[in-house]
Amino acid sequence: MKKIIFSIAILAASVCMMASCGNKSANNAGRSDSPEVAAETEQVLPEVKTNFEQKTFTVSVPEGWNTTPNREAETSDLMVFKGDMEQIMSIPCVIINVDEPEDGKSFEEGVQAVQEESGAKPIADITIDGKTFKGFELKEGEMTGTIMAREENGKMIGITLANVQPTDPEVQAILKSLKVK
Repeated sequence: MKKIIFSIAILAASVCMMASCGNKSANNAGRSDSPEVAAETEQVLPEVKTNFEQKTFTVSVPEGWNTTPNREAETSDLMVFKGDMEQIMSIPCVIINVDEPEDGKSFEEGVQAVQEESGAKPIADITIDGKTFKGFELKEGEMTGTIMAREENGKMIGITLANVQPTDPEVQAILKSLKVK
């Protein structure tokens, strides 16, 4: 159980670090080398069933996805997962954090801190529904993850995906429904 808590804490800390660092530089939304994750083909996204209202964002999740038992609407983060919480090391998990940038910190400083603290490796930018995220790969034992970060409406968005890829239709449905307040 300690290993589970430690791994989740590393992933959550990575997201929080990304969310707490402000982006003082121009964002990369217009870069031509940003691959679009969702193919422009006939990919059908699952219908979202449950809506969550958090302090800094709203999001909807497909049927079959759950949240942590201590989810509070007053927080700026939410962990959703598919399956049994007892199997958290191997089930799909999406951690969403939307928060104000930390004063005096740039986006690049946040990126560097995440890489140093978590050992995350930069990957190609990830574009979902026209929104480009800075991407990182994370490995913690058998668990693999992707950290995604971007700035929107003056807030930092940090997404950590564990045991699931950004190309997964359910993940795409979740991320497309994310609305920053």
